[in-house]
Amino acid sequence: MRFFIKINFLILNFILFFSALAQTDIKQVKKDIEYLSSDALQGRQTGSPGEELSAQYIAQRFKDLKLKKINKSYYQDFSITQLRIAKNDSRLGFCSDETGQKKMGSFKLHEGFYPISQSSNNDSAFGKVIDLGYGLISDSEDRNDFESYKDLKGNIFFVRLGYRTMEENIHSPLADVSSVSQKIENCIKYGAAGIVFLPGPEAAEVPNGQLDNFANIKNIPIVYSEGLTENPPRGMYCFLKSSIYAPQVKAHNVAGYRNYHKKKTIVVVAHHDHIGLGEYGNSRHTGSQEIHNGADDNASGVATMLELARTLKGRKFCKHNYLFLAVSGEELGLLGSKFFVNHPLVPIEKIKYVINIDMLGRMDTLKRTLVINGTGTSPIWAETIGKLEYDTTQLKIVQSKSGLGASDHTSFYLKDIPVLHFFSGQHEDYHKPSDDAWKINYEGMGKSIDIITQFVKLNNKKKLIPFTKTKDVAKKSSKWKVSLGVMPDYTFDGVGLRIDGVSEGRPASLASLESGDVIIQMGEMKIIDIYDYMKALSKLKKGDKLDVKVLRNGSEVIKELNF
Repeated sequence: MRFFIKINFLILNFILFFSALAQTDIKQVKKDIEYLSSDALQGRQTGSPGEELSAQYIAQRFKDLKLKKINKSYYQDFSITQLRIAKNDSRLGFCSDETGQKKMGSFKLHEGFYPISQSSNNDSAFGKVIDLGYGLISDSEDRNDFESYKDLKGNIFFVRLGYRTMEENIHSPLADVSSVSQKIENCIKYGAAGIVFLPGPEAAEVPNGQLDNFANIKNIPIVYSEGLTENPPRGMYCFLKSSIYAPQVKAHNVAGYRNYHKKKTIVVVAHHDHIGLGEYGNSRHTGSQEIHNGADDNASGVATMLELARTLKGRKFCKHNYLFLAVSGEELGLLGSKFFVNHPLVPIEKIKYVINIDMLGRMDTLKRTLVINGTGTSPIWAETIGKLEYDTTQLKIVQSKSGLGASDHTSFYLKDIPVLHFFSGQHEDYHKPSDDAWKINYEGMGKSIDIITQFVKLNNKKKLIPFTKTKDVAKKSSKWKVSLGVMPDYTFDGVGLRIDGVSEGRPASLASLESGDVIIQMGEMKIIDIYDYMKALSKLKKGDKLDVKVLRNGSEVIKELNF
């Protein structure tokens, strides 16, 4: 009898799997992934010819699926900065009078000073030298380094990095207000015409001479001067020029619209760019330069989005309009989705919710886990997940409530729109040339696509999907001064943080931590989840040492971390 029960159970699983695949055109999904991740597209770097070929392919697929153009085009182009390099006519020097005629010396670019990432690309300033110490404003410490000065506006502000007691007290309340970015905001608030940062305590983070292409650029020159090791000259005037070569290229969002003439629109988004040859330093590959094809990241997401564009239609799905959106620039900082929400092709207030699909192609054959992020962005989502029908022996769903994360749903969440991010998990090929099409798990994709389809169908008749704020994880990461060099296992829902990958030469690797280890304690702090892990990291600085306790094969192991 048990034999027949087992056989019937296997047959049921077989039927469930192939019924899901029957609704999904896996052959077309595979075709899409194989083209988008082919060498011909050279890794789809944002703004590259390969990324343009990717956009053209998606636009043609939208046309074949009879999706409508918006504003007579499938494309929404935007410009990105290709690179930023300081030019030799950048200047930092001093004069003894306000006419600027009596020059008292200057520094050479990259020897005595250099522009920092937040500096304007092409601007100059001249004004009185104002020494503002550490340039700190702290309500909790009742401190304002600007308030004792009069007539600050229009002058050059000199500000030291960090704060005076940084070496002895890294956890001072001043640590929260001492970042370069915060000090820049303080200076601009008080009318700086230009800013010169000076060396501070050794523990302070020093801006380097490499200019971030996608920084929050201000409209004044801002430099760091390693040449000024003493106090800036009193009673002097300063001339300052930031001259940065910053050529731009076009990047391409692609949008297809299914218009049922309803009040609300559901947006299904996936980024189609990847990291090219690793030109911008975001590759995990340590060898010679190679094409990063990005089959999972994110050809799999685009192929899923295209498959949903084929199936989300007809009576079951006609209660809303659908915008299918392939964005670019995700790998460089969510550039395409940020551009879209600031220049929306449908009114933001008319977007009911957003489904983001990023890395859906590598479901682990043993874990069989699908991660759904953003489940706290609407109280409706928990109810919907409870109604999903799937074989729990073949699929496990792990939820994360936060609406913030390193993918495009974040841009929409920050506009108070309910979001969901579907993700099949991290793997060793992430941001490496080895993320290739032959490694895609199409069975796992079929199951995941079925779950997304059910999700849309279950919410089809709901008139209201309210938005809720969630616990902020991503913004805390901006305070990190160190990193461990691990990939968290986002499919893990036990106690601690399980490691899915370890980067060579980083603190975790040097401490002999391994994939599969579960971090349960860092120093005195117990690690219950990723929130605790982030909090523990935020308290550390370069040069710190502490013990980390991990579970390895059921046993506790203690290692020393050196940052």
